[in-house]
Amino acid sequence: MGQSGFSEAFAAALTRRGVSLAWLHQRLVERGHPVSPAALSYWRSGRSQPERGTSREALVEIELLLRVPPGELVGQVGPSRRPGPRPGERSTRELLADRPGVLRALSELGFEGLYDELTEHLRHVVVDVDVEGRVVAFQLRAAMQARHDGARRTPTFLTTDEGGPVRFIPIAGCHVGRTHLDPHEGVFGSELVLERPLAKDEIGLYELRVELAVPSTDPSYHHFAARRMAELLVWVRFDPARLPRRVERRAETDEGTVVHEVPLGSGTSAHVLARGFGPGMLGLRWDW
Repeated sequence: MGQSGFSEAFAAALTRRGVSLAWLHQRLVERGHPVSPAALSYWRSGRSQPERGTSREALVEIELLLRVPPGELVGQVGPSRRPGPRPGERSTRELLADRPGVLRALSELGFEGLYDELTEHLRHVVVDVDVEGRVVAFQLRAAMQARHDGARRTPTFLTTDEGGPVRFIPIAGCHVGRTHLDPHEGVFGSELVLERPLAKDEIGLYELRVELAVPSTDPSYHHFAARRMAELLVWVRFDPARLPRRVERRAETDEGTVVHEVPLGSGTSAHVLARGFGPGMLGLRWDW
């Protein structure tokens, strides 16, 4: 099979950068995009091309690693060779189209997308549910990786259908810049600024508490990962005086939706942990 426009552009970018496929594979693994060496080789030879949503996300990272203009490789990928629609081909803006308030909030906070400066490498979310079955606060810990020298800003959002003021309280590693509070749309966002600028590819950590003035009665919490993450953890802790009768884990990705029951046993909390997850939605839902 002869080379396609994409494979030729990919091979040329590798040559100009002076790196091997093994080097590229390792860098992608470090950034949460574990494309196999065989797949990279097939892309370079023209035997195959990026098809799945996760591969398309990795291609954006490859453009950064090979120092080519944004879209130069993505724009060369030809029509899918698979029957039916190609999964996960939507942009971040298309993924958020059902929440137009988030797109407006991004603009007001001074961002074009979710990952202008920092990409989400790892996130741990702790959700506490009170004795009345309400969520009143979240605790977030995240590891963010710099896309370029001097990076330190990232947006964070909470979306809810119950409205009410939300407070973003920095605990460590960051401070809060601009905020966007829109109870009508149920979109609350803030600009988080890390305590110091990072060098390209450096990891920065932050911890944030999000308090809801109007507690949420929604019996679920899900985190949206717009691109692949090294690790995502959601831990829900229930008041011992009121435990749910059933908890289920729910993961939505390009491959479909997977739901599993999570037994509490004699415990008072439930969690879901995924490595190499995204793009997609991961979280827990419970019934009283």
